[in-house]
Amino acid sequence: MDWIVTGASRGIGRALTLALARKAARGDRLFVLARDEGRLRSLAAEAGGEGEVIPIPADLARDGGARAAGTRLAGEVSRGATLIHNAGVWPTRLALVDGVEQAFATNCLGLLALQAPLLDAGLVARVLVVSAGLLVKGRFDAEKTPVGADFSAFRTYCTTKLAGAVAMREAARRHPDVDFAVVHPGVVRTDLGDSPGVLGWIMNLVKRRFEAPEVCADRLVRLLERPQWEAHPGEAPWFHEEQAQPWPVAVDRDEKAVLATLDRLRSEAGREAH
Repeated sequence: MDWIVTGASRGIGRALTLALARKAARGDRLFVLARDEGRLRSLAAEAGGEGEVIPIPADLARDGGARAAGTRLAGEVSRGATLIHNAGVWPTRLALVDGVEQAFATNCLGLLALQAPLLDAGLVARVLVVSAGLLVKGRFDAEKTPVGADFSAFRTYCTTKLAGAVAMREAARRHPDVDFAVVHPGVVRTDLGDSPGVLGWIMNLVKRRFEAPEVCADRLVRLLERPQWEAHPGEAPWFHEEQAQPWPVAVDRDEKAVLATLDRLRSEAGREAH
């Protein structure tokens, strides 16, 4: 069995990799992705169990980096793999990556670019997206959000997680043979969204009450152990921790705008390629 875990160098991704490695059987492989190669190699050395942990350095904020990682994986993983989209950013200031706002590039576009070669090759059987309950606070603007014209140190994270969830629902409809799910993993103590100064200090105090990444990882493992997430092919259920719930209204509200934007970006990329 092959597993692919993005954002594996820290936080939930690191804890999940270690939890999966402990349960791995001989011959299982965990392909772990993050930008920091040193952290990935340290993670591989720390992981126990019978399986093999394979580090793959990748910058999923860049379309080329995400697509290259997906192409490499398509040449290495076995059919029936499970892809876990855990990588994500919570920016505290506006930053553009190849002309695209960093969080939108990572939390939405990067997911699609990474998985495209794997889905096209029919190698992935299941896709789990580690999202965020805060997507209910998002508000997608087709003109402003992709370039950060509506940037907010809080709302941009929410909005780009919302966009990523919409994109995954659409991917599920396009690939009804693949079992998709999107999950709010819980309120977890990580360095996501950390900032300097007094506000950052206060937030770190608040985070002490959040659950540890290891608790969240065990929850995700239980979800991964379920034989099926989708009650009907192509529906991509929304899980609040381990409970399936109706999709948040914000996702349905902004779906049309998000999908139109993704179509436009694909069209523009196609024109540039020619």
